[in-house]
Amino acid sequence: MKQRLKILYVCNEDRATTKQRLMALNDLGVDVDIVFTHLLDEKINSIKRAGRSVRFRLGFFPERNNENKILLSRLREKRYDILFIEKGLSVKPSTIRFAKLIQPGLPVISYSLDDVMNKNNSSVFYRKSIPLYDFHFTNKKYNVKELEEAGAKNVHYFRNGYSDKVHRPLHTDLTEKANYGSDVSFIGTYEEERAALIRYIAAHGIKVKIWGWVRTAKQTNMDHPNIIVRDQYAYDDEYAKVIGSSKINLCFLRKENRDTETTRSVEIPASGGFMLAERTNDHLELFEEDKEAVYFSSKEELLEKARYYLEHEQERAQVAMNALARCIESEYSYKHQLKKIISITLGYDAFSDN
Repeated sequence: MKQRLKILYVCNEDRATTKQRLMALNDLGVDVDIVFTHLLDEKINSIKRAGRSVRFRLGFFPERNNENKILLSRLREKRYDILFIEKGLSVKPSTIRFAKLIQPGLPVISYSLDDVMNKNNSSVFYRKSIPLYDFHFTNKKYNVKELEEAGAKNVHYFRNGYSDKVHRPLHTDLTEKANYGSDVSFIGTYEEERAALIRYIAAHGIKVKIWGWVRTAKQTNMDHPNIIVRDQYAYDDEYAKVIGSSKINLCFLRKENRDTETTRSVEIPASGGFMLAERTNDHLELFEEDKEAVYFSSKEELLEKARYYLEHEQERAQVAMNALARCIESEYSYKHQLKKIISITLGYDAFSDN
């Protein structure tokens, strides 16, 4: 009988993509132990919060769950095949060195969906640890060279992924369609450039529903009869229902993160939704233009494409169907992504019998 792989996974507790990757590892039959670097229900007093803020500004990402000590304690208690550290901003270089002493030969990998060379997604601890990791996995093409220049070994690029447990077409009844759907929807956080584009198409008659923006953004500059701001996030089935119930789903990129694609770039098509996204070379590689997704490069083109596809339901449905098929055929899921990452790390196909 084939022995189950054992991974020690270090990450934030999360309702979205981290949770989805952990589900994918479970589906793959991997034995996963988790060290959380942050807990969703954590409550801290004002003094501790102020101290963390000072440390963050100095570039020393504050430890929030005694994670360095817990990580090393787990390694002393159990043998693992991989130490998988997801965005380890609070993981100290000394911790990685001790990990390799406790379990010689244990591959230590760094995984991140963020621009790790951006100061807002980095830390002194992380930057000093870059040469200590055995593998780096990044979804930013430009980070590959930057990491190598910073002393990283074995840097690998991967595409954004989706969860086949979460991002899939879901049936919605008339009540759900009215609640979750819209002519045009956007799921994500506030940025002024995004707001300006939405205000522009709303001013030209397009109805837009937004999920996930904070109340302050709603109160400041999104007051328009064609705009509805749902001051709440959509997760899991709600996320898929918003996408499936909306005629058009917008995909904006985070400029601060130098994004050329994002998780939504794959999650929307995988959920069976029609995607209207910013035009980039990476988007064009993921989905063929006008066949599997539709793109825009200006506010005028965004308005033109939104108007056209709102009026052409059959074409809209065909594009969405083609994109869903592409997600499956090109193996964009986290399950396939993690299989590749683990096999690269171990140097052999760890799932040949799966």
